[in-house]
Amino acid sequence: MTMKKIEFDGYLLVYQADDSEGRWKGSYAILKDRTEISRGSLPLAAHSEDEAAFEILAAARRHTGMSPAILTH
Repeated sequence: MTMKKIEFDGYLLVYQADDSEGRWKGSYAILKDRTEISRGSLPLAAHSEDEAAFEILAAARRHTGMSPAILTH
């Protein structure tokens, strides 16, 4: 698994998505100004790596209470 990054509304989301057991799951950390503010893992309904990324980003947005933002990889 490779760590990926998404910047949104001043936050940095660092995550991994894995489908090694036939079901997608993800783990992530949310950082603000280089300080980790949250960490978690979750099962995903995704069928692809892109879908997994969007699900993880949605979870991060819910956690931070931020509005939708632009994705950057």
